[in-house]
Amino acid sequence: MLIEMARRKSQPRLYALMDEAIKEGVFPGGTLLVRRGSETLHESAHGLTSLVPNGQRVTIDTVYDLASLTKVLVVTPLIVDLVGRGEMNLEDPVTLFVPMFDGAGREKITIEHLLEHASGLAAWRAYFEKLAASGGGRLVCEVSGRDAVRSMLAAEDLISKPGRQALYSDLGFILLDWAIERATGKTLDVLFEQRVARKLGLDDMFFVDLKNKGKAGQARRERRFAATERCPWRGRTLVGEVHDDNAYAMGGVSGHAGLFGTARDVAQLAGVWLAAYCGESTIFDSRLVRRFSQRTSVPDSTRALGFDTPSKKNSQAGSLLGREAIGHTGFTGTSLWIDLRRELMIVLLTNRVHPSRDNDAIRRFRPRLHDAAVEECIR
Repeated sequence: MLIEMARRKSQPRLYALMDEAIKEGVFPGGTLLVRRGSETLHESAHGLTSLVPNGQRVTIDTVYDLASLTKVLVVTPLIVDLVGRGEMNLEDPVTLFVPMFDGAGREKITIEHLLEHASGLAAWRAYFEKLAASGGGRLVCEVSGRDAVRSMLAAEDLISKPGRQALYSDLGFILLDWAIERATGKTLDVLFEQRVARKLGLDDMFFVDLKNKGKAGQARRERRFAATERCPWRGRTLVGEVHDDNAYAMGGVSGHAGLFGTARDVAQLAGVWLAAYCGESTIFDSRLVRRFSQRTSVPDSTRALGFDTPSKKNSQAGSLLGREAIGHTGFTGTSLWIDLRRELMIVLLTNRVHPSRDNDAIRRFRPRLHDAAVEECIR
């Protein structure tokens, strides 16, 4: 009965596309939510939470590892909040908050450079491998792991001068997390819960702090999680445990990955961002939201502040979202796109990395889905 009710509430073409993706092995399970303004035009759940072992049916309340959506759902809104309160400025050098990041040209990197992925930092480093090697091949989630990652980051050489070019960088958002913590005296998960999640009623959007085993266990017992990878070096299928290796090494809480959530909570937060962009009174400053939603002036970049925008060719957003659209994808198979002019939001949450990250069929599926959502929902 619930499945039939979901069918009647959904757009048949979108429902069929999601079912087709399950059948073709694009992902084991997924949820799709499309809204225009405050109206839900499509909401559906498909497939299973895991294949090995056999999982439960996915529901709209299934919690997914949001991966890099952490960057736009946690870090970006918190910096809007901090700037609005006068606790941080976009032009501030990162060293104002993290003095140990000084030297070798790093002192020229600003908060804005990090948000627009133009800091000159590398895209990624396998910090978790170095930590495991130093621990005799064993990696333990603890505060020392977070501090060790930060120490390695503080010694990174730049690969380009700040502001010269855009290079998508996890390192930049690990650094933003550090700066936010130093500016407020609170860890990212605590600050997000206090300043965003609690105010917006986001009961199912949170970090799983692996250093706090009791709290992590409680989160898993109370919710239905979609499994991610059968991790080759952790030796288990990950359920309610961050997939990203560096985020795991840091204890599950970081600025580049670590957030978990449902499609409804992602859409709720995106809707508040959209409302602020349209000039409505929200917890976010409308003027700042508009600035953060504009494409930056970095040469040949598609980036806004935190968010991405559709590229002219081969965009994961498809070809039909407007030029004013902003969004982001996550490695685990998640994505959020907001067409600001049409007030259209598309939330796709999947666990395409289960049981293995080698499945990249979602790259062909996402553009088809987004184009279909625009065609079906924009009349």
